[in-house]
Amino acid sequence: MLLEFFSSQLGYGQCTWADETPGSPAAQDFPEGSSSVIEPLTWRVSASDPTALYERAKTLVAQIPEAAIVKEGENLLVVSLPTPQLPALRQELSKLGSVSSPTGETTPSAPTTLLRLMFIRS
Repeated sequence: MLLEFFSSQLGYGQCTWADETPGSPAAQDFPEGSSSVIEPLTWRVSASDPTALYERAKTLVAQIPEAAIVKEGENLLVVSLPTPQLPALRQELSKLGSVSSPTGETTPSAPTTLLRLMFIRS
């Protein structure tokens, strides 16, 4: 019971740093200090059949050594993969649909990337 009290008082899952917004990837997904090892990136993938592209993307990720699907949702696939594998994955996805990233995002410099793939109908 004391543990529950402290957990609720400390607000686990609600803590953010001054330079992070509550909805930012850094605030939600990474343990303290891990941003030098893992960096977030978001790609919007559009196709006439986003469901088929979603399934194909899962297959492509499964073929990448050391890659893992972290989260699946409706029209969202979050994967962890070695950063050097990003160009090859982007090239394969570009064969099946249009891949874009929000303005201002650059290729991560960390060894691992947490990639959010958002599938939309074109």
